[in-house]
Amino acid sequence: MSSPLDPAFEAAHDTLFAVFGEPAIVRRGRAAPVPVRVVITYNVSELGDYSQGASRVTTVKFRTAEWAPRTGDMLHVPGGRHRIDRVVGDDGLVTEAVLHG
Repeated sequence: MSSPLDPAFEAAHDTLFAVFGEPAIVRRGRAAPVPVRVVITYNVSELGDYSQGASRVTTVKFRTAEWAPRTGDMLHVPGGRHRIDRVVGDDGLVTEAVLHG
């Protein structure tokens, strides 16, 4: 469902990714690698079922127009190579996923 505010939110996300994002390359299977800009957040607290226990994970955000991540995709950033473990959110503009490990 689109909204009249979508262009404003898209512009805001473009600015946020330009400032806080870092260049990366993502690849799905044997397909050609795709250059993207991502925002990586380290040490994110994640609650288990019924808010029991907490674990720490690393998340990555993609602009959905650039790339819609799926489990198993490989992300290459200057600091290393990571596998997408699972997608945890998608608002239509930004998709957030948890990195393996």
